[in-house]
Amino acid sequence: MADPHAALAQWIDLFVDFLVTKHGLAAVLQSGDAGFDTLHAYFLDRLIPVCGRLLEAAAAAGRVRSDLEPYELMRGIGNLCVGAENDPHYDARRLVGLLIEGLRLPGPA
Repeated sequence: MADPHAALAQWIDLFVDFLVTKHGLAAVLQSGDAGFDTLHAYFLDRLIPVCGRLLEAAAAAGRVRSDLEPYELMRGIGNLCVGAENDPHYDARRLVGLLIEGLRLPGPA
């Protein structure tokens, strides 16, 4: 994919799918199971570097802001996805899309 912003947006779209489908599993695991912290750390150890490389590429190309850390972005996306499965009027994907557009710097599309 030639456009780093589009690559970042595509990865985030897949991350949203992951969060929404795994949210029920996370709720069960969080119910007092110490294994949740290990699993959560496992995913963060793998996802943060990927998100970081995508953010860096998009920032280096002048497509997105450069002052955002990968964990901040992933945490914000995760927070926007919370509760989406319980409310048919809540569109987490639309809100995440607005967040991603907000990262974009002015310039050619």
